[in-house]
Amino acid sequence: MKQLRFVVFWLHLAAGVTAGLVILVMSVTGALLALKPQILNAIEQDVRVVSAPAAGARLGVRAIVASVQRERPGAKPATVMLQADRSASAAVGLGRDGTVYVDPYSGRVLGEGSTRAQLLFRMLEDWHRWLAVSADNRAAARGVTGASNLAFFLLALTGPYLWWPRSWSWPSLRAIVWFRSARNGRARDFNWHNVIGLWCAPVLIVLTITGVVMSYPWANALLFRLAGSPAPISNAGAGGPAAGSRGGDAVPARLPENLDALWSRAEEQVPSWGTITARLPARAGAPAAFTIVDGRFWNAFARSQLTVDVATATVSRWEPYEASSRGQKWRGWARFGPHRRVGRTAGPDRRGARLRRRRHAGLDRPCARVPPPGGVAAVPVAGYRVGVDDGGTIPFIRR
Repeated sequence: MKQLRFVVFWLHLAAGVTAGLVILVMSVTGALLALKPQILNAIEQDVRVVSAPAAGARLGVRAIVASVQRERPGAKPATVMLQADRSASAAVGLGRDGTVYVDPYSGRVLGEGSTRAQLLFRMLEDWHRWLAVSADNRAAARGVTGASNLAFFLLALTGPYLWWPRSWSWPSLRAIVWFRSARNGRARDFNWHNVIGLWCAPVLIVLTITGVVMSYPWANALLFRLAGSPAPISNAGAGGPAAGSRGGDAVPARLPENLDALWSRAEEQVPSWGTITARLPARAGAPAAFTIVDGRFWNAFARSQLTVDVATATVSRWEPYEASSRGQKWRGWARFGPHRRVGRTAGPDRRGARLRRRRHAGLDRPCARVPPPGGVAAVPVAGYRVGVDDGGTIPFIRR
């Protein structure tokens, strides 16, 4: 037993020493990225939040997009996103030209938000994912961050074993479960290390094990195998987006005349919708693709995919969240819980949360959560994918 403890101790120490600096960088950047929606909602409140009239109705989606085209004649809207929260502005994506926020009641173009804040979070994400190296070296850098995350998991897993007291007496426990103010020097440092490590270990284990799933294909495949579901086939390398890609240039040549009818069809498909993001058809005859977040689910990755024929406004493809395999749902939870976003509630959504409670009691009209945090929910339509960026409010296109 003593020999096992000796081996575990040196594994614990070696993992901390070799990966400590990378773990620090990933921890700091990850914490800031987890708070990205809240921070951006505070910084960009003037464009993200509007005053909803007491009895006023929103403009149609076509009118909202048209207001952007009038304000910016050269703009080519590619995506539109609306929240059921009446205090949220509409977001119109312009491909690589960014996102414009619009008052959905007056049609007034509010602006693009803080460019500096978006650049800051993009830099933080680059540091978090591949240590801000150039595109040519990102594969190697992702190997380093993945291995460091695995080392962090080893630290979190072996820490409780080393912490485990030899005797379960109150004097022994008291020295390692809470801070001892009377200690100084190395004794104080050892006490702090034990206490902080003990209380953080459960969270760190969840963070790191889900990070392993996101870092390694074998871990992702293992998750699906444990769930008893077939792993999805990755289309990376087959025309998929390169790592670090942030959008595309696909834009519709002309807005569909029945855009409002298409949007209404999406709302009817999920009456309890919280957020709807639509990719406008990129060419004549192409379908309209919608990513719909269901406000009934706490999991922000409870996303359904809808494809609607533009000519007839009929559903040509419907992939509800409920029909997802167990493995897909587990993968969504693995990404949602600890990574990117810790929840859906943000500053401007406090009033929306109260309205949702009233809705579930049958006392009010549907009102939903803040935009979906983290990741991309893809719609495989005509070679394009539409999703919502990690800020949760900027729709974009990937090819």
